[in-house]
Amino acid sequence: MRKIAVFTSHVYEQMSAMMQKGLIDAARKYGVKLIFFASFGDSYSARNYGEFSRYDEGDCVSFDIPDLDDFDGVIKISTYFSQIIKDHLKKLLSEYDKPIINIGGKDEEQFNVRCDDIATFSKVVEHVVECHGCKDIFHLAGEKTKNFTQERLDAFKTVLESHGIPFEEEKNYYGTLWFDCGEDALDYILKVYENRDRKLPEAVVCDNDYSAVGLINACKERGIRVPEDLIITGFDGVAESVSGFPTITTARQPFYDMGYTAITTMLKMTEGEKFPEDIKIVGDILINQSCGCVEKTVDKIEDFRLVYTRRLDNATGIAQSMTNLMISVSENTSFDDCFSAISKNAKTDTGFKEMLLCLAPGWDKQRIVGEGFSKEDEEMTIVTGYRGEENVPVQTFRKKDILPKDMLEDPNPYYVFALHHLQYYMGYLIVSPDIDYREQKAVQSWFVNLGVIMETKRIQRDLERSVSRLKFLYNRDMLTELYNRWGLEEHFQTFYNECIALKSGLTFIAIDMDGLKYINDNFGHNEGDYGLKTIAYGLMSASTGDEICARTGGDEFIVLAKNYTEEKALKFIERARTVIAKKVMLDGKEFKVGFSSGIHVEYPDDSSESDAHKVFEHCLKAADESMYSEKRGHKNGRNG
Repeated sequence: MRKIAVFTSHVYEQMSAMMQKGLIDAARKYGVKLIFFASFGDSYSARNYGEFSRYDEGDCVSFDIPDLDDFDGVIKISTYFSQIIKDHLKKLLSEYDKPIINIGGKDEEQFNVRCDDIATFSKVVEHVVECHGCKDIFHLAGEKTKNFTQERLDAFKTVLESHGIPFEEEKNYYGTLWFDCGEDALDYILKVYENRDRKLPEAVVCDNDYSAVGLINACKERGIRVPEDLIITGFDGVAESVSGFPTITTARQPFYDMGYTAITTMLKMTEGEKFPEDIKIVGDILINQSCGCVEKTVDKIEDFRLVYTRRLDNATGIAQSMTNLMISVSENTSFDDCFSAISKNAKTDTGFKEMLLCLAPGWDKQRIVGEGFSKEDEEMTIVTGYRGEENVPVQTFRKKDILPKDMLEDPNPYYVFALHHLQYYMGYLIVSPDIDYREQKAVQSWFVNLGVIMETKRIQRDLERSVSRLKFLYNRDMLTELYNRWGLEEHFQTFYNECIALKSGLTFIAIDMDGLKYINDNFGHNEGDYGLKTIAYGLMSASTGDEICARTGGDEFIVLAKNYTEEKALKFIERARTVIAKKVMLDGKEFKVGFSSGIHVEYPDDSSESDAHKVFEHCLKAADESMYSEKRGHKNGRNG
């Protein structure tokens, strides 16, 4: 089975969606495995928002995920790639030695399957001239940087000249190919006609439907009737051309045929067949109301309403899905719960018939992917997902394979979207999307929010770790890792209250290491530290769960114990000394490690509850006095 990689930036955009359908239908018929690698980076967002450059850097990784040497060819859908992604793809594909086909537009460096813009656009201009007798015609062109803009302008000029109509340069206006150019274009047209016999041209031929819709809307605002006062035509045949009033006479680009033809052509290329010239497919003209050929009635309003209602419902559903995702993830503290919430949410309103969330190693380390990533192999982990109604268990697969084995071997197409927060790569989503009647920006927002959620959970986890570490540093003695004085006081209130409730003994055991100065002076400070840590080890080993062990400074330690008697405290001390002696012997030390101890048992009651701090200080002082009494005895014994 042949395997082809498809690159696109606008999965949900209408023209791209039709090309995808053509690709998929042909691939199914001819047994070709398609894997789509998709981004959301676009030229207009990057133009308006400088910060999108970092987002585009992260989105570029979608095209670095595959090792293209494992594919039989690449098909690139010509859409509105941002400049960062364009440059990235240019470099990536320049190093590829297998067939590459660009569809939907013209790329000078690649073989193209595209609309015959000259022949197709000519149909619209000829209709205006021949069927409506127009001679005073204005051209609303696209952006100068687009290849098709010049071709459509050439077609416009050729048709005019063939009918004896002179072309006037001032009757050509370059727009943005978007709705927003309508007002400026109309202002320009009105200015051109200020000193002419007519106030308006007979017709305006637009380079695409979005420009035509924008111009019609601008005319409505000025009281200019279409087509009674001005004929307006479009090009492309997108849904907006027949979803407004009046419907727009346009030419439909053969997007589906481009996709279908790209597959059949790619198969021939893989067999060695050469294609010296681009394949151009002629589109059809669609006659509607904006030229006057179709009466302006409301017969189709219900059809328009159903289309818009469906699109609105889907957009609203995505928005609700994002809200639900935010709320459900906020309620979950662990990553596993967060992943489950993501999968559950994705089943609703996203249009994903299948979805696998695949995380890369180090996804939570703000990882930036470098050059050569496509050749790197690593273990991907599916942390959550579903296929139809079945949940997918946690599993791993190799990045080089792109998909789990069963999905790689089935005939179905899959889409891969990089999961990232700005430029930081986390992994990717494998999805089977429903691309009909979905809004590109709404779905993009879902993906962006998913990246933000993952980053936010990472930050939250790291903050919790930092707080825990700070708390540890604040409450702990760094040498022995026992509690310090602050940690001891923090636990005191809990022990104190419990002993009041149970009417049991609250015990302080004061510990002071014997001979620390002697060890430091004769064996070095490292051995002195050994002695302190050995005391700590002995105290912890002797503990049974009812004790808090602390180093309160220098060679001094305190054990706070609940539900203790003096007898129980003495047994604790004995256990600690036994453990210490055994460790020193096993470690082969030339010195002994011992300690002096003092015990004070307090039986607190409710009457003294408000003076817990005073009780703490009193018990500490009493235990110290007991310990120093024993310590003096140890010194006298050594002197004697």
